[in-house]
Amino acid sequence: MKRALLVGINYVGTDHELHGCINDSNNMKALLTGRGFTDVKQILEADATTAGITAGLQWLISGTTPGDVIAFHYSGHGSQMPRASAPTTFEEIICPIDLNWMDKIITDTTLRDIFNKVPNGVNTTVILDCCHSGTMLEQTQHFDTATKDLTPDVETKSDRFLPPPAGVVSQDLVHATWSTSKDVNATALLIAGCHSDQTSADTTINGQPCGAATASLLQAVAANSAISYKELITSMDKFMLDNKYTQVPELDGDSSLYDQKFLEPFSFVIPPSVLITPDAVAMPQNNSKSLLIVLAVVVVALLIFFLH
Repeated sequence: MKRALLVGINYVGTDHELHGCINDSNNMKALLTGRGFTDVKQILEADATTAGITAGLQWLISGTTPGDVIAFHYSGHGSQMPRASAPTTFEEIICPIDLNWMDKIITDTTLRDIFNKVPNGVNTTVILDCCHSGTMLEQTQHFDTATKDLTPDVETKSDRFLPPPAGVVSQDLVHATWSTSKDVNATALLIAGCHSDQTSADTTINGQPCGAATASLLQAVAANSAISYKELITSMDKFMLDNKYTQVPELDGDSSLYDQKFLEPFSFVIPPSVLITPDAVAMPQNNSKSLLIVLAVVVVALLIFFLH
């Protein structure tokens, strides 16, 4: 199975209107259908509410089994919010059309917990063309090929950063318990349009409004249909360097997956995660108690036998 969810929001009529996000979504749909994705759902503009996107993500991951390929592409605003427990640290968010910075919000924790439900062995590719997209799945390994700072081309782009209102501090959310055989670090690859401390460009290329990250991805795949994830991010980084964009695309996920082909089933089996739960810890104790009782009975029986 190859299934995809595409979200594009231009925020038309707002003070933070963008221009290339729906084009990004349509261009990604064309790419994915050409690569064998038979189940592609788009959520655009007014439909891209918190509830709508969350429901779409649950649809995307439902019924997945090892060997499947699923993809989530988001093009829109991204932002950061200071954490209540540690105001000097931030969590990254994507910005649904009904964002209210309180209960209608999709954080990095939200995304991590949703995609953590996917069984290991499912190629889970998440592409975020928005500001502060790096580390959005809270994974432990990252790769890019950036070598130097760049000068922004302010005449051809605006950024996709939506500043939070003054005084907004995020709720401290508790991470969901990870399930055995399901680990976002083992099965998901995040292609981020920029680092977590950077903004992403909403720009115009060849006369069409678009996101620089999505445009660089499409160009790389058009040049090499069998491109690997590592080759893809390398090509995207070069695109930014050549065109003087300040953002540095980033690949997050387990490094053992970097040489896998983009949007194709993994070529090897990913072992299940081994997690210790309270129940699992209790079981050996109960078993040990039972074993001692059995041994005691055997010893008593042997003593009685030999004494007689």
